[in-house]
Amino acid sequence: MTNQRILTPGSMSRRRVLTAAGTAGLLLPFRGLGGVAWAAATPATYKKWVLVKPCTDNVVTPAHFRMVEEPMPQIKDGQTLIQVKLINVHASTRNRMGPKGSTKVGDTDKTNYACAQVLQSRDRTFKEGDIIACQAGWQTHQVISSEDESIGYGKANELVKELNGTKSHWNYVFRPVMVRQHTPDVLMDVFGTSGTTAYFGMRECGPIMPSDKIAVAGTTGSVGAMAAQIAKAKGAYVVGFGGGPERAKWVTDTLGIDKALDYRAKNLDEQLKAAFPDGIDVYSDGVGGPLTESIAKLMKPNSRFFSYGSSASVYDDTPEGDARSTGRQFGMTDAVDKIIRERNIKLEAWIVHVHYQDRLECEDNLSQLIATKKLKPINTVVDGIENVPKGIISQYETNVYGKLQLRFAA
Repeated sequence: MTNQRILTPGSMSRRRVLTAAGTAGLLLPFRGLGGVAWAAATPATYKKWVLVKPCTDNVVTPAHFRMVEEPMPQIKDGQTLIQVKLINVHASTRNRMGPKGSTKVGDTDKTNYACAQVLQSRDRTFKEGDIIACQAGWQTHQVISSEDESIGYGKANELVKELNGTKSHWNYVFRPVMVRQHTPDVLMDVFGTSGTTAYFGMRECGPIMPSDKIAVAGTTGSVGAMAAQIAKAKGAYVVGFGGGPERAKWVTDTLGIDKALDYRAKNLDEQLKAAFPDGIDVYSDGVGGPLTESIAKLMKPNSRFFSYGSSASVYDDTPEGDARSTGRQFGMTDAVDKIIRERNIKLEAWIVHVHYQDRLECEDNLSQLIATKKLKPINTVVDGIENVPKGIISQYETNVYGKLQLRFAA
C-alpha cells in the first residue's frame, strides 16, 4: 500500500496551495508511480568529490580533492532524490576547505548553491520533474528534504518558509514560467544569490533616480555586474571598476555603463574626483579595503552605502548583528565607518536571504529587465563533474568574469 502524507490546514507553500485547490487526491497517489518511472532511468551509483586534506595558506590544488563513487541512496518518507545540474562556486570556498573550515576531510562541501532536478520524491513540497534551487555538494546526485534547514545561515524566517514550503532559505521550487524562460546557469546567476543580492541592494538603497551618481565596486564579479546594470536601467550615471585597463574596458564594453576605472591606477583618487565632481549618491561595495576608503571620501551627506561582502578580507558566511557590525565583517574599516557616521549615510549590509520573502517580486522584475535587454547574465561555466577541482582552482588563479559555475548535467 502506498504511504501517503495527509495535507493539514494552516500555513501553505505555493506548491501546497495548488495541491489543496483540487489536485491533492490525484497528485499524492501518483507520487509512487512517478518515483518508479524515474527510478528506472536512475543510475545505480553517483559521483562525488571529497576533501582529502585541509587547504592551507589559501592555496587550492588538485591534491586537495578525491572523486568517489557511491551507491545511489534510497529515499525515505519525507525525502527527495535530486540530480544536481549546476552549482555556484563562491569566493569563500577555500575558507571552508581550511583547517578551521566547515568542509571536513573525507566530506564534500555541502553549502554550494545549486540548481537541480527532482528525480524521485516522497516529500509533499517537491514533485518529480521540478527544477529547484537548493544547497548541494560537489556531487551528481543528493537526497534533500523540505525539513532541511540552511547550512551555515541560521534559520529561515516564517515568511520565507511559507513561500518556499521548506525550512531552508535556499530549498525552493522554481515556477514553471521561470524554467521555461531561463537555463540553469541563468537561474543560478541572475536569480541565484548574485542577481537577487544586487536587486535587493539597489531596492533598499532606492529609489534609484536618473539624477543619481553611483559607484559600483566589483563590477567584473557576479553581484557588481548585476548591480551596475540594474542601476543603469534606472537611468542613473554609473561608474564601475576593473583590475587593470583590460578589465576596466571589459566593464564598459560588456555592461554598457558610463565609465570604468582601473582601481590599481596610481592616480585613482584623481580619476575618482574627475568621475564624480559633485560627489557620490550610492555606493555598491563588494570589495572593502583601500578602494572603499577612496570612494567613501566622495560620498555625499545622506547618501546610500550598500555592503554585501569583501574580496579584500576573509569573512564569516553568517554575520550577525546590525548593519554596522555586519559591514565590519564585510571589510568596512574604521575610516569608512567614521565617514558613514559623520555624513549620516544610510548603510545596508546583510546577506540576501533576509529579503527572500520578496523573491517573487525580484524574479518578476529581473525577468523583465532580461526580456527588455537591459540586463545580461554574466557567468563563467566549467563543464563536467570530473572538472570540479579545475573549476574551483580557477576561481583563485584566473580572471573569472561574473559568477563561476560548475555544470554537471544539461
